[in-house]
Amino acid sequence: MSNLDEAQTIPLHILNEEIIEMLNAIVEDKDIYTAGHSKRVAMYCAKIAENMGLCEKDQTTIYYAGLLHDIGKILTPEAVILKPKRFSEHEYDIVKRHPEDGEKMVSFISSFSEYGSIIRHHHERYDGYGYPDGLKGEAIPLLSRIMSIADSFDAMTTNRIYKARCTIAEAIEEIKICSGEQFDPNIVDAAIDFFSTIRELKYIFQFPEDIYQEERFAFFFKDALTNVYSSEYLNYFLIENQHSKRFKYCCFIELHRMHNFNQKHGWSSGNKLLINVAEQLKTLFPESFVFRIFGDDFFILSKTFFTQDLKLIKKQLIKDLDIDISLRYLYCGDKRFSGWESLEAYLIHLEK
Repeated sequence: MSNLDEAQTIPLHILNEEIIEMLNAIVEDKDIYTAGHSKRVAMYCAKIAENMGLCEKDQTTIYYAGLLHDIGKILTPEAVILKPKRFSEHEYDIVKRHPEDGEKMVSFISSFSEYGSIIRHHHERYDGYGYPDGLKGEAIPLLSRIMSIADSFDAMTTNRIYKARCTIAEAIEEIKICSGEQFDPNIVDAAIDFFSTIRELKYIFQFPEDIYQEERFAFFFKDALTNVYSSEYLNYFLIENQHSKRFKYCCFIELHRMHNFNQKHGWSSGNKLLINVAEQLKTLFPESFVFRIFGDDFFILSKTFFTQDLKLIKKQLIKDLDIDISLRYLYCGDKRFSGWESLEAYLIHLEK
């Protein structure tokens, strides 16, 4: 039997489910900030629909539409979708195209056509101030109105790199406040009844877990000269670490007399020195995160205790170069390391 014959024996609904899972995986692999988002939204949608007494077919339809609701983000430039800050007005206009793009994408598959309108209108608002079409009230498809609440709830209760997540109670209160404006008041009660049964979600972190995610973060968080991470990203790690306790140890590396080195050998040689030190630090600490701070210094975060001998590291790093270097191993599980400002103040204090 040929592969084609085997494919033809697979029931259509199974093939459709596999295609939906594939498309969902593509979206979530592209945007690690929202990993798991579509599956949670799909589940929330189905549960709200069930609470409302909708038929099983509608529950199934909105579940699969939920898995696909952000499929249009495949067409959103990564430089925008991965931005770890609030969008500019222009960037937001680009992001706002994803419901229309999503509708267009699912329209190519005839059996997915019923999802198109739901996807297109999941960012409409009940008061008519949403997008893309500014529909109002019951002019918005019912399943889109349900999805709007589910999508917003997940956005509020998921940590983003530029804002902390809300608790479930806080998100529910916000939904109540927005009832009749952003959300259909006829759906809000059923949604809240379900959301009230959810336990606090596992805290979600936005750390790159492999080389592919790491390179995507390079858009914003890599130091342009040394290719290690920037102090801006270190701030996020420190804030997150207060919740996750993922990193317990750190190492502060100071390069002394760099100004004299630059004057004697030139800025180009100074840059090459920093690049060389950064590369060696990544080699010496392969399981840790390396950051460039204060221009000429480096900071390393580690989940495990450092076993490297400081004297050997210093010898490896500077060799015969005309600079001095100092290293300190530190415990980073206290409030002195709760963010960049507190860390900076502590490190400056160490230097005195």
